[in-house]
Amino acid sequence: MICKDITYNQYINNTNNNTITNNKHEKDILEIKNRKEIIQKIKNKLENNIDNPKLKIETININNQNTNTNRNINIVQDGYLIAGTKQRVAQIFIKSILKNNKNNKIDTLLYAGSINGFGPVATAYCAFKLGLKCHVFLGGGINNWKTNTNTRQINTLIALNSKITICPTYRNARKMEFKLSNNPSKKWNTLPNYFIVPMGLNDDNNIMVNLLAKQIKKASIGTIMKNNNKKYRIWCVAGSGGIVHALSLAFPKSEFHIYLTGGGGYRKKVIDWSKKHNNITILNDLPELKYNYNDRKKYYSSVREYDDLIWPYVKKYAQDGDIIWNVSSDDYLFL
Repeated sequence: MICKDITYNQYINNTNNNTITNNKHEKDILEIKNRKEIIQKIKNKLENNIDNPKLKIETININNQNTNTNRNINIVQDGYLIAGTKQRVAQIFIKSILKNNKNNKIDTLLYAGSINGFGPVATAYCAFKLGLKCHVFLGGGINNWKTNTNTRQINTLIALNSKITICPTYRNARKMEFKLSNNPSKKWNTLPNYFIVPMGLNDDNNIMVNLLAKQIKKASIGTIMKNNNKKYRIWCVAGSGGIVHALSLAFPKSEFHIYLTGGGGYRKKVIDWSKKHNNITILNDLPELKYNYNDRKKYYSSVREYDDLIWPYVKKYAQDGDIIWNVSSDDYLFL
């Protein structure tokens, strides 16, 4: 298993070089000066950052000349949040977990996820705010080191002082997380100073989901989504399913059109949950539509090949006034 580490100190201390050292991909990394400036801007933004600001909703227009239709689509743009939608709940969720945890020795949060996801960023954001250490393990970033390490997600993790381990696959990342945290004297028992944050912060007891629903209600005050009992048509992706679950609690009379991005047990969990509700449509059950990154980019900012996988279905099936819940963005909208 070939995994590589990126840490803040490794990155910043190499001021005499134009590249990050200690890996064979030095020549592929962009000049350190430019990334240092971005990282410093993120750090400055963190000083007075609000966890749960009012929803920022933008409107785009989709004009279909073939059908002579003109639709306005509203975008809940959480790309303006440093850590995306989960920023709204990360700190209060972990506080709740730690408060009810008998182990008071926890000093480090661990998270295993995908390299383009924002679960790791939300975890690191929470650790930063609470004065804890953080180590994230990310799958899918080795093959194209330059592209996958000079991203908003990675630069934000560096700014949040998180240790980063990048692995070829998510499974490799999970194995590395287990190797670090497992107590060798007690099989399948995590060492007392570590807390493994669940995928998408989506715990089995729905603590995060219920807290996020309350946060979303607060953030919707004064927006077009201020009426929690109104029927909205909301489009979003679902990985672990935590965000769409929270949205369904915040807006119980709404319709939800979701595109599944998770795999294995996470996918099954979302499907099983969806079957219990008659107001949820799984778009993966429809004929597959061709994904076009460049087309989506003309309309709004999102996370490539994750949040924006919803786009072709929105473009074909959405109605005037529908809402896309966009969890975050690859662009630095918050700077």
